[in-house]
Amino acid sequence: MKNHSYKDYSYTEAIEFFRNLPHFNPPKEPGKKTSDLFSLDAELALLEKLDNPHESLKYIHVAGTNGKGSTSAFIASILKEANIKVGLFTSPFLYAYNEMFRVNGEQISDVEFAGLFSRVKPAYEQLALAGIYPSEYEILTVMAFMYFKELGCELVVLEVSMGGSLDTTNVIPAPWVSVITPISYDHMTILGNTLTEIATEKAGIIKPGTIVVSAPQEEEVKQVLNETCVSLGVDVYYLPESTSKDRDLSGQYFQMPGYEKPFFTKLLGTYQIRNAGLAILAIEQLKQYGINIPEQAIYDGVSTTNWFGRFTLLKDNPPVIIDGGHNRQGALVLAESLKAYFPDKKITFILGILKDKEVDLMLDAILPLAKEVYTLEVPTARTMNPLELSELINKRGVKSQPIEGLNELESITKVSEVVCIAGSLYINGYGIDFQSMV
Repeated sequence: MKNHSYKDYSYTEAIEFFRNLPHFNPPKEPGKKTSDLFSLDAELALLEKLDNPHESLKYIHVAGTNGKGSTSAFIASILKEANIKVGLFTSPFLYAYNEMFRVNGEQISDVEFAGLFSRVKPAYEQLALAGIYPSEYEILTVMAFMYFKELGCELVVLEVSMGGSLDTTNVIPAPWVSVITPISYDHMTILGNTLTEIATEKAGIIKPGTIVVSAPQEEEVKQVLNETCVSLGVDVYYLPESTSKDRDLSGQYFQMPGYEKPFFTKLLGTYQIRNAGLAILAIEQLKQYGINIPEQAIYDGVSTTNWFGRFTLLKDNPPVIIDGGHNRQGALVLAESLKAYFPDKKITFILGILKDKEVDLMLDAILPLAKEVYTLEVPTARTMNPLELSELINKRGVKSQPIEGLNELESITKVSEVVCIAGSLYINGYGIDFQSMV
């Protein structure tokens, strides 16, 4: 017999509800009071109605422009290998909302997701009556806190979705460790047009009582981080340079300062060495909280980390790479990795880009490597028109033409040395089970 008063929603009903909400900003209803864009007030009100599940958890909080997901995955994998029950909340998802919620590497089930939503929905409805509308990501973040608390997670790794100070994850108390991945230009219409403005927004996750670790940064960014940490009285540690030892399409070895043996990661891409190193640096700070992670757990955690869609090899003969780099920094490190792995080959690109990105700068990075480029729509309203993108590429002297989705992938690979599907994580929205190819 049921012992609750709320309605039980199905997984399908829950997903349909989220698909009708904006990602971040609350919907505006004429005549009713609404929060300002990206205010956390609605989320805090929702948490209050649900007894503030976020307040009793311990966190590692990860912000930055690129590498957040991979770095978070490395951290969570190491903690799992150390037998610490770890929750991992990441965004965006590639195929299903469930990917955003993981405990010890396992995604939330459809039944668990629907159950959480069924308990959150009445609180949402009560707030809506008062003209307060939590957004999609605010509700999902609240559900994550509930899930991790109920499953008894000892540590939670939270990836910032966008920005920092007003991101939906930034309602938490001071995390044990605040991690800053490389900061570059992205979401400028929201975060600012200069590195100082963007870095200031992302440094908004830093709170008194935390420990900060950072990837190497541009001097302008480093100044912001240092000044923020000094003003809040917190320590900041920058990642020392790791040394690449060996790499091929099965993985790569690298040497981390302070460790005798080299580390191995099966994640490809030259930038994954930096992401893994940053995760190790974050794990080392847990000693200050009395948690000593065995060195072998760090090695094992790095070697077992999976993170799909970032310079992932889908197949070989010929190699087909899929990469979610979606801004100027992402395009630059993609080009760097392609040159490192395929130094003497021209690349056939299948490219879909969002129209609000720095398209010219992304093309500057990758077109020197291109044999030809096929363009396609990204499955979102923000897509750049593929014909317009092809015309832009043709004007730069590289042969390009639009295609309908990825149905021509097989025929393209038959006449190519290397194929790279790139430009946006949303390309996964075509419904092809790329992960089954790995």
